[in-house]
Amino acid sequence: MDLLARRNSIACISDSGISSRDNSMADTAYPPSPGSSAPARWLLGLLGLGGLVFGGLPLIAARRIIHPMTGEPDSHSPAGYLLSQLKVTPEWVVFEARDGKRISGWFVPAPGHVPAPWPCILLVYGYGSYKEQMAGYAQMLHEGGFASLMFDMHGSGLRRGEPVSLGYRERWDVIDAVHYLLTRPDVDPERIGALGVSMGGATALLAAAEEPRIRAIVTDSAYASLTDMIRPGIRTFIGPLALPLAPLIVRYAETLLGVRAGEIRPEQAAARLGDRPILVIHGADDALTHPNSANRIFEMASGPKELWVVPGCQHACAPAVEPEVYRRRVNDFFSRWLNHSTQAQHNPAPATTAQHSTA
Repeated sequence: MDLLARRNSIACISDSGISSRDNSMADTAYPPSPGSSAPARWLLGLLGLGGLVFGGLPLIAARRIIHPMTGEPDSHSPAGYLLSQLKVTPEWVVFEARDGKRISGWFVPAPGHVPAPWPCILLVYGYGSYKEQMAGYAQMLHEGGFASLMFDMHGSGLRRGEPVSLGYRERWDVIDAVHYLLTRPDVDPERIGALGVSMGGATALLAAAEEPRIRAIVTDSAYASLTDMIRPGIRTFIGPLALPLAPLIVRYAETLLGVRAGEIRPEQAAARLGDRPILVIHGADDALTHPNSANRIFEMASGPKELWVVPGCQHACAPAVEPEVYRRRVNDFFSRWLNHSTQAQHNPAPATTAQHSTA
C-alpha cells in the first residue's frame, strides 16, 4: 500500500472509527465500552502518532532521498538547453550496462583541428541531476581540445525510476561508460579522464579506484565520506524539521538500497589511484559539503595532485564564481596528463600543489 494512503487510512481509523462509535453510543442507554474511554482514545492517538513519526515519515523521507525529483527532459532529442550550451552537434548514443539495461548518452567530439583518436572526458553529474546539465562542461572541454561523454546513471535517463545510491551503484555506470568508449575508434583508450561534480565527483573517484583506464580525475565539490553528508543533506533536501529523525531515515535508506552509508568513502578510493593525477576543486563557503572533504581527498591521494579551494564560492559554484580560471585550470590539467603523455612522463607536475586563491 502506498505510504500516504496507509497514513491516511490510519488517520481515518483513528478519527472516523472512534467518532462513529461515540455517535452511536449517544443514542443508547448502555454504558460505554472500555475501548471508548478517553484514556483509550489518547492511547490510540499516541500510538498512531508514534507510528507515523517513527515509521511512516522516516520511510517517506528515505524514499524521497533515493528517488530525487528532477526536471529532466523526456525527449531523446537534444534539449534546448543542450543546444544552447554546445557549439557542436552531439551524437546520441546508447550502450549496454553490466546488468543488461541500457544507458543513453551524448558524445561530444573534439574540435575539427584535433586528430583522432581523441582524448575523452567522462562527465559525471551530481545528485538529483541528469546528463544534459553537464553540457556547459562539455563545451568548456571541447574548447580545450577534448571529446566528452555525458551519460545516464541510476535514477535518470533510460535508468529513470531506479534508486540513487549516492555513488555506490553509479560507479558501475561510469565504468560501463568507459567500456563503451573503448569500442569507439575515434577515442584513444589510453587518454580517458573523468570530471565529476558533487556526488558525481565522489562517483568518479569510486569508479576510478576500480577502473585503471580512467587516467586523470577532476573532482568538484565531492564528499570524502557519505556519512559526513547525512545531516547537511537531510537539511537541504528534506528540511531541517527532519533532522531529529536522521538516524531512522538513514537506516531505512540503507535497507532500501542494501548498502551502509559508511561503505561509501571516496577518500579511500582516492588512496587507491596510485600514480594517477587528480585535481580537487572545492568552494571555501560550501555549506553542503564541508571544504574539509577536499583536504581529506587531497591528502589521501598519493600521485600527482592539485588542490584548488575557491574563496567566496558555495557548493559546485566554481564555474560561475571563477569561470575563466576554472576553464584554464581544468583544461590545463587534462592537457598535461592526457594530451601529451610522453611529455608528462618526462616533465611531471609537482606531486603536491595546494592553492586557496583564485589564481
